[in-house]
Amino acid sequence: KTSLAEDVMATMRASGPRQSARVVAVAAAGVLGAVLAASLRHQTFVGSVQDSRPAGQFLVTEELPRGLVCRNSYGSLGVRNEWAPVQHWRGEGSYLPNTKLQADENRQWYHFDAEAKHLTTLAHHVSSTLRGKENPLFHPAYDVGSYAIVTNCEKVRVEGKKYHYKLYFRNLSNRPGGTRVERFKDLQKRFPERIIMTAVWKAMPKTPSSKRIFKERLKLFVGPNHLYYNEDPIEYPMHKIRSVTMETNTKRKENPIYYAKKIAPIVEARQAQIRERDDKYRLRRFKAYLQTQLEAEGGKTDKDLEGLAAAAEVGRMQKIAEETVGMEPNKQEKRFYIGTSIQRKKIRDRSREPNPKNW
Repeated sequence: KTSLAEDVMATMRASGPRQSARVVAVAAAGVLGAVLAASLRHQTFVGSVQDSRPAGQFLVTEELPRGLVCRNSYGSLGVRNEWAPVQHWRGEGSYLPNTKLQADENRQWYHFDAEAKHLTTLAHHVSSTLRGKENPLFHPAYDVGSYAIVTNCEKVRVEGKKYHYKLYFRNLSNRPGGTRVERFKDLQKRFPERIIMTAVWKAMPKTPSSKRIFKERLKLFVGPNHLYYNEDPIEYPMHKIRSVTMETNTKRKENPIYYAKKIAPIVEARQAQIRERDDKYRLRRFKAYLQTQLEAEGGKTDKDLEGLAAAAEVGRMQKIAEETVGMEPNKQEKRFYIGTSIQRKKIRDRSREPNPKNW
């Protein structure tokens, strides 16, 4: 190791006189700068921090300079939150069933009991099962549907008057004038499977694949039994399909159960109020009637209540007899429809009667 002075002297010998003068000047400036920095220390540079212990080219200070490090270094921000950025999620590619998964031996079998079920709702559920709409692997371009077994086809129901007025048209000859019309009730007796068959086909898209699915996987049977017990079918949750009952098939005001639960108590309370009002009115009239009879007897009587009422009734009848002596009885004139012997009667207008729902 050599000192700075020895290095300067060796450089001056190797160089010429002019270069030696330059080296001496540079060395002198360096020595002067070092002495000045050692004397002034932290005041040498503007904005510098006074160092406590020099260590080579680094300065060890007790207080960090502001603006030179992150804010969290000062400890004023407390615990720093974990860096967890939200990625721009684009999703993953959907899984598409392969050919083996779409084979018929891998399809599930479902059993539907059509007893007392609504026709259209049942048809939509059967259609979804055939097409595999409830399958998590469903894709419009792939066939992941199931088999559907429908029993008790003759017990399916419709709402309202459709049992009598719903019509079915068919023209098997495809010729003009060959159309045949049949009511729901007649077709249900003759060919009940055709009712569900027509409803399911209307609920499916009219495509070649739907036609193939409809022909191969829909199994309809009359009665509770079928021919596919060997396939071990799963019972479809029929509580998802609404039933047609007396409560759902009648209007609310015509439903006896709803009337007994909701309207009957209101009507009974209203009638009780009317009876109480009428009883008070009759009692007030009866008291006035007895008071008139008591005044007619001089204000005093030895009769009890029943005797006083009987005497008042006898006096009333005598008064009526005296007023109507020699008069002909008033006969009510009967009115008939013109040209007939049908008597006219007053028609009761129920539209003006109070509605129990508004009570």
